[in-house]
Amino acid sequence: MDVKFAKLSEKLTGGLIGNDFALYRSVFTIPLRIEPRDGEPYTLDTEDALRKDMELYVLAMEIHRITDISRDIITVIELASDWVEVTTVNTFFSHGKLAVEPFRTQFVLRDTEDGWRIGVVRSSLGHINWTLGRATIEQNAFRSQEPGKTSD
Repeated sequence: MDVKFAKLSEKLTGGLIGNDFALYRSVFTIPLRIEPRDGEPYTLDTEDALRKDMELYVLAMEIHRITDISRDIITVIELASDWVEVTTVNTFFSHGKLAVEPFRTQFVLRDTEDGWRIGVVRSSLGHINWTLGRATIEQNAFRSQEPGKTSD
């Protein structure tokens, strides 16, 4: 599973860095469930919703000059024969320098007729808010755009 997730992770990063929706789309199921820790979960039910979500993510990456993302696998838990949860530590870089402190994400993968795909993403509220344009990166941390609030 490590190798399969590594390939999905490469496609995910390639889709974001290259602003390539077809590549980005190829790693997800629809519906796709997004579950920010300490925040309200939501579901992307259509390709258009996934496209809009990706566009916001790409814009956030452009604003903060994110040039690479690494996802190091910490654990792989088989939930069922066709469901696996992969926990990663994610590191965002801007031209080789750390852009934000590493953070953990869980990806729940499902074995579909098209191969393994991501069906659920659980990540920090700060990361999810940042991808939606509701947070910024300051001093290597996600920060809410509301004065005085952090988005860790």
